[in-house]
Amino acid sequence: MAKNINYVIQSYYHNLKGTYKEIADYILHTESFDSALTISSLAEEVNVSISSISRFAKILGFSSFQDFKLSLITSSSDSSDSLFQDITANDSYMTMTQKIFNGNISTLKATEKVLTERQLEQASTIIEESDCVAFFGLGASGIVAQDGFHKFLRSDKKPYFTTDFHMQLMMATKLTEKDCAIVISHSGENQDTLQIVSELRKNHVKIIGITSYGNSSLTHLVDVCLLSISDETQYQNEALHAIIAQISLVDTLFMITAVHDEQQTSTVFKEIRSTINLTRKTAEKK
Repeated sequence: MAKNINYVIQSYYHNLKGTYKEIADYILHTESFDSALTISSLAEEVNVSISSISRFAKILGFSSFQDFKLSLITSSSDSSDSLFQDITANDSYMTMTQKIFNGNISTLKATEKVLTERQLEQASTIIEESDCVAFFGLGASGIVAQDGFHKFLRSDKKPYFTTDFHMQLMMATKLTEKDCAIVISHSGENQDTLQIVSELRKNHVKIIGITSYGNSSLTHLVDVCLLSISDETQYQNEALHAIIAQISLVDTLFMITAVHDEQQTSTVFKEIRSTINLTRKTAEKK
């Protein structure tokens, strides 16, 4: 299934400049594209060179103009900026609640529409071929990383996570090419996170990146990158929307891993459940 071009552009827009931003603006403001569209006709309409269109498509992750064109044709014409609604003082409590829930639902739907089978396959293969899965994230991204660590405790993989930056850096230093890392960064530009990634690359660790900004520094340093779509409203920072999508992406990676290695995961589940049940019985006796 073709990626939704509007959502893809939204995730890359912050890091686009000059001609590329002009192309993005043209696409976002065009309701539909004809199936007879050619790269030369699009270049003429936007008033840019054919090579600029070609490079723009590759920046967005399309392997060819045909894939890019398919996404243009099949994407819905609704504007991505209508995904999230601002909450106002005049809203009733129920209206505020509905806007928050709708925004969260939109975050998930938009993120799902920019994922590809190829990305998930690559990420899954990296995890399956690794001895351990280490999670890295600072600040709000640390919440997602910790959630991933908690989930993968239920798998046959050895998960690692720590909240402190320097300890994360030490952890990255000890990983090897037999391990993999899942690095979460909303902006993809956090310098401490990029330092961790640099250390991981020195040790030839396979890296899965999760970020909201396409074409950010992080996207160029990882083996496969999964994008989370988010937006900023008056009272909600876009990073808050991103957390919901990023947790769902990590959940997806865990479920794919669990299903592909069902026998091992089932054994681990039973062992953990048995241990937790013992604590519950002890609590009941008290």
